[in-house]
Formats: sequence, structure tokens, C-alpha cells
Amino acid sequence: MQSWVEKYRPQTLSDVAGNAAALSELRLWAESWDKGKPQKNAVILAGKAGTGKTSAALALAQDMHWQVIEMNASDARNADAVRRIATRGARFETFLSDGSYVRASEGGRKLIVLDEADNLFGTEDRGGIGAIVETIEKSGHPIMLIVNDLYELTRRSSALKRLCKTIKFQRIHAATVKSVLKKVCKAEGVTVSEDMLEHMATKSQGDLRSAVNDLQLVSAGKTDVGIEDASAIGSRDTEGNVYDALLEIFRSGSVEKARKSTTNLDESPETMILWIDENMPVEYRRPDDLSRGYSALSKSDVYLGRVRRRQNYGLWSYAKDMMTGGVAAARQGPYAGGVYRFPTWLMKMSRSSSLRKTIDSLAGKLGSCMHTSKRVIVNDVIGPFRQLFRNDSELRLNAAIELNLDAKEIALLLGEEEDSHPVKHLMEAVGKLKSAESEGSTGFERFAGSENQSERDE
Repeated sequence: MQSWVEKYRPQTLSDVAGNAAALSELRLWAESWDKGKPQKNAVILAGKAGTGKTSAALALAQDMHWQVIEMNASDARNADAVRRIATRGARFETFLSDGSYVRASEGGRKLIVLDEADNLFGTEDRGGIGAIVETIEKSGHPIMLIVNDLYELTRRSSALKRLCKTIKFQRIHAATVKSVLKKVCKAEGVTVSEDMLEHMATKSQGDLRSAVNDLQLVSAGKTDVGIEDASAIGSRDTEGNVYDALLEIFRSGSVEKARKSTTNLDESPETMILWIDENMPVEYRRPDDLSRGYSALSKSDVYLGRVRRRQNYGLWSYAKDMMTGGVAAARQGPYAGGVYRFPTWLMKMSRSSSLRKTIDSLAGKLGSCMHTSKRVIVNDVIGPFRQLFRNDSELRLNAAIELNLDAKEIALLLGEEEDSHPVKHLMEAVGKLKSAESEGSTGFERFAGSENQSERDE
């Protein structure tokens, strides 16, 4: 399923939401290239995540008919890599998408975009800053450095501050976020209540990307969304953002930044590990990076298991260190720059209050039978039990009777809709057997055999 953030990314600068002053400044800088060599060859777009920096850069390129060469923190790790990628676009003439050749002097330009430039330089990046400074000085093409943390970039090089024009992007106003969400709803044919739109816009804290991600989450499989669905996105604290934390963990290459990324999140380690587990394959390209990353994640899971068994919550800090810093240190190659997904399991758990009640009810019945807590059932038992329930028809019928499962619980275990044929068929078989038992018959084998024969006939 395509990310709505990418699907509805602005195609022209006039469609970028918010930051009108910054966009105007950016357009004037771009237009100065058509009037001759601009005062500054490069600009720094600085601001918090989700404020439209990358969207503005790509939209501007569309408006100016500039080709884009993108380079992120994983693509350039040293001086040679910077020169190979950035200089290739900055110093040579332009071939357009149709194959035609256009000289820079005739308007054929390339826009060199260095995304996440504040994470571009680490201890292994010897000469990287100097190479970028050299590229900016000698380039005949416009260059953009996109950063979340302006200080982190400029403290490393006073030359960057001198050579670049800085344009700051502010957090987007809630009313603007709400307006964008309405447009997306209309395009997707989804009806979302005003109070729910208001909730998402306020909760985003000016991060439009997160707001659109939240909208896609709560709209999954629905045409009408109300404020009662807010619980599906209620796990994130307004002081922090899971998507920003994942960026730091997967892309920063810094153990310290990765560890600090979850400081202001109201997420338990049990939930955060699901986010990291779901999205690591989206970012880590190399199998060896994935292997090291999941090795660190498995160690984190061991600590979480000890927390559950011993109720020693002091071990949470070790679990968090492994799932953040450990995973960050695991990546040695480039990252993919993928779109993050909400954890599949959490999405299924959070789809609706009805689903949560069904899971809670089923966990209570299994817990009573197995003499253990609902938490253990949800975390460790329901998954394997579902496989047994789906694959063993005799166990399925026996469990449905012994646990007194209703149609919703059976549908959950079978992975079917409540009104589907497999659910109705099992409910009918259970009803017949209960009716026979109430009449003094012990026809379990007969009815079980009947269900098996019915399945073979299908």
C-alpha cells in the first residue's frame, strides 16, 4: 500500500502547505539563477521534521524544470563519495529526461539535494565537509542542504555558514494541517469527523507528515472515521514522535542520538521494539546490517522477557539501549530511505474498540483455561493458538465448545470476517453439537466428522 505522504506530495511550490515566507525566499533564490549567478550557490533548509523542507525542494525543481540529484547521509560517507556523487551533477552539463542536451548557460541545470545533511558527517567521514564546501564553491548548479538541526551542521564548518543562504521552516499551524488532511480525505473518499480532524491536527504539533501518516492509519479499511477511532493513534506523546525517533535510530549512525531519540516518547519498550522490528527491513539494505540489527533487537527482547518474568523494570534501560543504540551501530552500509509503517500487530490490535474487546475476551477465556494472565496470552499464546485453530478441525470444534467462543472470537482466530462462510459453518456445527448434547447424546465424533467431511467437500 502506497504511503499517502508520497502519494500526495506537492508537485509545485504553490501547493506546499505553510511557511509562506520561507517558500517565497526559496523561490527568489531559485529565480536568481535565471538572472545570472546568484549571490549564494547553496541554501540550507532548516527546520523540524514534517515541516515540508524536502517537499519544497522537489517541488521547486519541478517548477524550475531542474533535474534532481539526491544524496542522503548513507550515500556520502567520505570525501571521495561526495565528489563522485555531488560533483558528477554539479560540474557537468545536463541531459534532460527525453535525452536532449542542454547547456547550463542555456538554463539546463541540476539541483543537488543533500538531505539530512546534519547527519552526513561522522568520525569516518574524513574530508566529507571539505568536499562539499569545494563543490559549493565550484558548482555551476544550485545546491540544497536539508537539515533538522542547523547547529549540528554549521558547528562543523564556518565555511558552510558563509557560503550558504539559510532558510528556516517553522512548524505548520494546526489549521493548515487540518486543511491538508481534508484534501487527502476527499481524494481518498474517506469521511472523517471534524473533531477527529481537529484531534489529529493538534496532536501532530506542526508535523504534517505525521498527521498524514496518522490519517492513513485510522482510515485503513474504513470509509467513515470518528473521534472514537483516536485510540488507534493515542500511543504517541505530543512531546515526541515515533517517526522522528526511527529516523535517528536507522539513519543517524550515532549511538548517542539513537539512545536520546526515545527520551520524550510516551512509548513503552514493548511497543517501541515492534516499531523497530517492523521498519528495520525498510531501511537496512545489506543482509549483514540486518543480521547485526536483529541480533541487537533479540538481545533487547531477552531483557524485556526478564522484565515480564521478574517484574524488574530496571532492565528496561538495557532493553532500550540495545533496541536504539545497538540497532543504530549495526548499520555499516547505506540505508534505503523507505517509508515507515505502523507495526502490523499494533494496527490489528488498534483497528477498533470492538477488536480490542474481542482480543481481551478471548485472552480471558484462554487465560482461565491455561491458568495464566491475559498479558501472557496476548504476547505469547494467541499467535500459536491461531495456527492450531486454523489447521486442526477437531481442535477447532472442541475449542469453540469448551471455551464457548462467539462468532467474533472465531472470526479473529480464523482471520475471516464475522459473516464469512467458515465462521458461520463452525457456529452451525457448534450449535448442532450443543443441541445434541442437551438431548443426552454424546455425538462429538459424529459432528466433528461431519465438519471434516464438509471441509473436504468444499
